[in-house]
Amino acid sequence: MSLELSQKYNQILEAHAKEGRGLTVLSPSDLEALKAQLHSHEEELNYQALFILAHSSYPLREMEEILLAQFSKTLPEKNSIWLLNASRKHIIQARFKDGERLTHEFLEALRSWLYSPFGGVKEWTLRTIEECGAQTIVFRSDLAKIKPRLWSLWKEQNRTILELIVFIERRWPSNEKK
Repeated sequence: MSLELSQKYNQILEAHAKEGRGLTVLSPSDLEALKAQLHSHEEELNYQALFILAHSSYPLREMEEILLAQFSKTLPEKNSIWLLNASRKHIIQARFKDGERLTHEFLEALRSWLYSPFGGVKEWTLRTIEECGAQTIVFRSDLAKIKPRLWSLWKEQNRTILELIVFIERRWPSNEKK
């Protein structure tokens, strides 16, 4: 990790420790270094790069392709969660800012992550889907399949997952809920 990125990473951590948001501005050289780190096979470098991208002050559409490529990798849970956070900003927000719909490739990547064995990844995938606006309707049948059953609601994470699913479903027009 470059010295600049290492400093940014530490600044974000310090801001979090002080209960701040830790947003950072990324320079073109930072972006190139982050892209190189995301191509790395080293888990910790990927984690730090995704963490920094998730804390960028503004959406960077140029990161979409490399973030999409990350969805096809087998990532540990913490990396997956930061990838979802980074994709909310650099894919969803960037596309909506430009007035464009989300790509089928991105929606399919999210769909596959709905079936993750990790509850945290499933929860953050739902949080990411919630930001997809009207395109959340494409997940209708998948949400029905992953909806936690009554007997599993003793786990707090399953209750959160159910709440997110209900929240998403309530935003659909009544004729689309079936």
